Amino acid sequence: MQKDNDSSMDKIENLPLVSLIVRTKNRPALLTEALQSITGQTYLNIEIIVVNDGGDDIDEIIGLFKDDAITIIPLQFATGIGRSKAANAGLDKASGKYIAFLDDDDWLEPEHVQQLLELLENPSHADCVAAYAGVRCIDQETGNTIKLFNQPYNPAALKLENYIPVHAALFRRNVIDGPASCRFDETFDLFEDWDFWLQLQAQGNFIRSQEITANYRIVNGSSGEGVIADESRAIDALHAVIDKWRHKWSTDDIIEIIAHARLLAKLLDKTELLRSQLDLDKQQLMLQLSIANQEIDNIKQANDLLLNSLSWRITKPLRALRRTLTINPEKIFTLKQAVWSILIRAYQNQYLQPLIRLIPFNLKHSLKTLFIPRAQDRKRVRDPKNLKVSIIIPVYNHSKHLRECIDSALKQTYGNLEVVICDDASPDSEVRKILDQYLDQPKIKILYSDKNNGISATQNQLLIASTGDVIAFLDCDDYLAGDAIEIALSAWQDDTVYLHTGRINIDEDGAEVNRISFEHLPRQDYFLENLDRMFATHLKIIHRDAFAKVGLFDPRFDSAQDYDMLMRIAFHYPTQAFVHIPDKLYFHRLHKKQTTVSMNDKQLANTQLIQKEATARQEIRNGKFSHFISIIMLSYGKKEQTLEALLSLEKTVNIPHEIILFDNGSAQETVDFIKHNIEGRFDNLKVFYNDTNLGPAAGRREALQHASGDWFIIFDNDEIAEPGWIEELLVRASSDQNIGAVCCKVIFPDESLQFSGGNIRHLDDQLILLDLYDKGKNTYDLETAQFRECDWCPIGATLFTVNPALFLHDGYPNVFEDAGVSMALRREGKRLVNCPGSWVWHEHMVYRKNIDMKDRYVNDRYDPLKMITSLRSFYKENGLIIQDEYIWRENRLNGLTREELIGLLSQ
Repeated sequence: MQKDNDSSMDKIENLPLVSLIVRTKNRPALLTEALQSITGQTYLNIEIIVVNDGGDDIDEIIGLFKDDAITIIPLQFATGIGRSKAANAGLDKASGKYIAFLDDDDWLEPEHVQQLLELLENPSHADCVAAYAGVRCIDQETGNTIKLFNQPYNPAALKLENYIPVHAALFRRNVIDGPASCRFDETFDLFEDWDFWLQLQAQGNFIRSQEITANYRIVNGSSGEGVIADESRAIDALHAVIDKWRHKWSTDDIIEIIAHARLLAKLLDKTELLRSQLDLDKQQLMLQLSIANQEIDNIKQANDLLLNSLSWRITKPLRALRRTLTINPEKIFTLKQAVWSILIRAYQNQYLQPLIRLIPFNLKHSLKTLFIPRAQDRKRVRDPKNLKVSIIIPVYNHSKHLRECIDSALKQTYGNLEVVICDDASPDSEVRKILDQYLDQPKIKILYSDKNNGISATQNQLLIASTGDVIAFLDCDDYLAGDAIEIALSAWQDDTVYLHTGRINIDEDGAEVNRISFEHLPRQDYFLENLDRMFATHLKIIHRDAFAKVGLFDPRFDSAQDYDMLMRIAFHYPTQAFVHIPDKLYFHRLHKKQTTVSMNDKQLANTQLIQKEATARQEIRNGKFSHFISIIMLSYGKKEQTLEALLSLEKTVNIPHEIILFDNGSAQETVDFIKHNIEGRFDNLKVFYNDTNLGPAAGRREALQHASGDWFIIFDNDEIAEPGWIEELLVRASSDQNIGAVCCKVIFPDESLQFSGGNIRHLDDQLILLDLYDKGKNTYDLETAQFRECDWCPIGATLFTVNPALFLHDGYPNVFEDAGVSMALRREGKRLVNCPGSWVWHEHMVYRKNIDMKDRYVNDRYDPLKMITSLRSFYKENGLIIQDEYIWRENRLNGLTREELIGLLSQ
C-alpha cells in the first residue's frame, strides 16, 4: 500500500505546480468553504497561500485541512494592508508554474483548475499568458444567479471594462518573474484586478474556457464590488485606471476601444426593447402568479365538487376514470409535469369534457403557460478531451475489406467512441455473416436496411442513430491508422466544427500508391477555396451541431453528397471553424475496376449543381437573387414582437425585397406604436391598416393585394429569423420548378421544435389528423434535420412560389387556412417541402409574458364556433374531415355519428 501511495505522490509531483492565493479577513465560515473548494479540485498538485489581511487568527481553520495532500501556507498580518498589498504578498510567496486567486467569500467548481491548466499547457496556446473561465454571481440570500461573466476574449473589450473576475483566471508565473514583473498596483483599492489583467494582456493573449467553473458570492451588498460597488467610489477608481493606462495605449489601441464601444452602443440601442422586457416589475410578476394560483384553486374546487357528487361515487365508469388519473411516479420528474399530466388526461376524458368546456379559454391557456413541460437544456460538450466520437460506416458489399475496416475503428487508441454501421441491403451475403460476428461488441451498433436506399439516406440513418458529439466518416473498404482519432482530436479546438486530415491511397491488396495532403493550400476562405474543388476530405470529423444547423445529407447528390455537405457547412461557419492536420491517418482504397462512365457523368452533374447552389447562397447573401420577394406580416397585437421580427429581417435579408405589414384591426395602442416606432424606420416597409380584424386568412389575402413580388414569404410577427435562413430557403425553393411551398424549421425559445413541416395521418377514407413533423423534439436532434416532402406546410414561416391569395378566403376565419392552401397547391401538381437549414425562432405567447392584446388575440384565434366554419370549408374543398381534439370537444362533436358530422359540415 505504501508503494502505491508513493507512486501516486510521484505522479502528482510530476505535474506542474499551481499556486492559489486566497485573501481573507474575518470570514472564517466563508474561508472554510473557499478552501474546501480548492482541496476538492480534480487537479491535485496545488499549493494554497492564505493571506490573512489583519483579521482574526485562522490557525484553527488551517488545521482542518492538515490531512489534505494540498499544501497550505498561511501569511498573517497584524493590521490590514489592503487588497493590492495582500495580493502581492501572495505573489511573492507563490512558487507554482501557474498562479490563480480566490477571495475568501467565493468558491470554485472541482474542474476549474484542471480545465484552465489544460488550455495553457496546450502547445497551440503557447502565446497565451492566461486562461479564464465563466463566473456566476450568486445572491447569498436567495441562491439566485444575478449576473454571469462569460464573455469571449476581446482585447479591446478588456480595455473598455473588466469582464474577468479575479478568481476566473489562471496565469503563467513568468509574467511576474520576467522583465514585465507584473504586480498589483498598491495605489488602487478598487479595480486593482482589472489593472493587473491589463498588465498581463500587454504580455500576451488570454484564452477562454466556455465552461462556468467559478462562483462569485454577493452577501448583503458587502462583497462582490466588481458587481455591486458604490457609484462615486467606482467613478474615482475608473479615473485612476484610465489616468494610468491612457499614456500606455497607442492611437490604434484607442481607435480599437472606441470602435468596440460604438459597436456595443449600437447593439444596446437595437436591444433596448428586449432589455426592458427582461426588467419586469417584481410586484406585477407576483400579481400574475397570484391570479394564476387563484385560477388553479377555482378549478380544484370545481373538480372537488364533481368528485364528491353522488353520481360520481356510484357510477362505475367514473370509478374507472379514477384509475386513468393515476400517475406513474417513475415518469414524474417535476411538480409541473405531474400537474400537466393530470390536466391532459382530464382534457381527453369524455366524462370531464363538460366541465372543461365551462372553463374560459384564457384560463385554460394560462394553465398551459404555467404547467407545460419545457424541453431540457442540452449540454453541448466542447472540450476535446471529453468529446464522444461516433465513427459511422455505411456498408454496401466489399466483404473482402470489411473486417479490416471495422477492426481499425474498434482498435482506436481514443477510448470514448462508438462505431455505428448500417448495411444498405448488400447483395453480397458475406457482409451479413461478417457483421453478425460483431454483435456482442459493446461499442458497436449495427443497423440493416430492408432495401437499398443509397449513400445519403444511409449516412443520414447512421447520423440519427449515433450519439457522439463529433462524427467521423469511414468507408467500408477503407481503414484508419490506430491512433487516427486521438491525433485528430488533439488538434480540435473549442470552435472547431470540421476537421480533415491527409490520406494514404492504397491498392486493392493494401499496397501504398501515393500520399495526399493539403498543407500547401492557403486555407484562408474554405468556402471560396473549396468552391473550385473539394480538398476538405479524408479523414473527415464533423461536429454534430453542424448537421443540425445546415441539415443532413441531401439525397439528390448521391456520389457527391459529402461535397454538398462541405459547401453548406463552409457557408454557415467561418474558416476558423475548419482544421486541417497533414498527418496521413486515413487509408483510402483504389480499386482496379474504374467508375462507370454513367457514374462519372452523374458525379460531374451533381458537382456542378452543388457549385451552382453554393454560388447562389453567396449571391443571396451579397444581395443578388433572380426573384423579387414580398414578405407578408400580419399585426394583431404583439407590438414589441413585431418590431423585433422586423429588425431580424433587416439583419438577415439583403436581396431586393419588400415587407408588407398589414395591421389586422389591432387596438389603438398597437396602431400608435407601429406609427411611431415602426413606420418610416425601414426603407423597404409598407404599412397598411384595417379597422377591423379580418382573421388570418382574409388578412393575409388583403395584404397580398399590395404585394408586387414574384415569390412570397408569410412571416408571423412573433418570429425571429436566424442568420442564413433566407439563403437556404431560396436555394431550396429554386431546386425544382415544381416546388410550390417551402416551410422553415420553426423553433420555440427552449430549443424544442414547433414543426419542420406538416404531415397528414389518414384514420380512414374521410377522417384525417393534421400532424407536424418533429413537434416537441430538440432542434439539435438530428431527426429534425432531414430533407422532407410535406403533406402540408404551416403558413407562419413559409415561402410560396405562387401567390397564396388565390386560395385564402373568409371560409377560414381562424384556423386551417394553411392546410387549405397546401391542398390547393397539391391539386395543381406542386411539391411542398421543408428546409432544415432555414431556422426561425417562434416567440410564442406561451414563452412570452405581458403581450399586448393577449386576451383578445386568444379569444379570436381559438374561438371554437369559428373553427367549425374552418372545418366546414376544408371538408367542402377536399372531402376530408379534420379530427382536432380541441374543436371536437368544445363543439360537442365527439358524440355525433359520421352521418351527423357530415351533415353539419355540409351546411
